[in-house]
Amino acid sequence: MSINKADEKELGTLHGTLAKILRESLEQTYLSESGERLPPPTAILSVARQFLKDNKIEGISVKGSALNDLADLPIFEDDNVVSFRR
Repeated sequence: MSINKADEKELGTLHGTLAKILRESLEQTYLSESGERLPPPTAILSVARQFLKDNKIEGISVKGSALNDLADLPIFEDDNVVSFRR
């Protein structure tokens, strides 16, 4: 039995569709039972992170950006705060 491989156009379409679904999922508003706004589910965040990593997409930390704010968080090891990056 032979298996037909998807051609480059089909794979490109699939890739674009996945990117669109991920973007829409990240932009969607998620609410708790009490109506409080929640971040996207961790499964969606994980798939989006891996999608970006697989496509070699990297962010550059710019002062005042959300990515830069992450760099200001303390580093935890063994449930103890070790230090701040900088």
